[in-house]
Amino acid sequence: MKAIKTILLVAIMLTIVTSYASEEVMDVPSKGITLLRFSNVKKGHHYKIIDDKGTTLYTETIKRNGAFAKRFDFTALNDGSYTIELDKDFEIIITPFIIQTNNVVFLEKNRKVIFKPVVRTENNQLLISQMSLDEQPLDIELYYNGERIFKDQIAGDKILNKIYKLSAEEKGDYYLSMSSGGRSFIKTFELL
Repeated sequence: MKAIKTILLVAIMLTIVTSYASEEVMDVPSKGITLLRFSNVKKGHHYKIIDDKGTTLYTETIKRNGAFAKRFDFTALNDGSYTIELDKDFEIIITPFIIQTNNVVFLEKNRKVIFKPVVRTENNQLLISQMSLDEQPLDIELYYNGERIFKDQIAGDKILNKIYKLSAEEKGDYYLSMSSGGRSFIKTFELL
């Protein structure tokens, strides 16, 4: 049964990866204007532009499903390194770019995808899965009614899976704090 669940999770994750593989991020036309484009986005996804110090310079939430395009004059920024992060349902796509003497160069070869942990509850069980291609561990802290009740780390594989049994008597609000590779993810849920 565990092998079937793992195979199913791998199939789902590979489907997600291949569906976004053709993601077109940017086009640099003449006159210093860059057309930033995303395909296959949904309402509520958001993107941000970050400098090399980690400061968010711009952020926007996408308002419609489908394709998205916006023009930027990145040459107005100082020379240096920057990233564009597209935050989707199950992944964050990070595309670095540099600006040198008013030229914008996108480093497509250095594009990175970070998969978010997938969390669900079923029959008083907490199921956590994450695809971690660079095999980063996932640190987990579970809170019940504001108090931390559990701490764990899932590590050692490209596909991280763990099932936790929750007490049927402890109904109410739960808060799950997860971190991996310097990123934090939050999930709240309720047991009825």
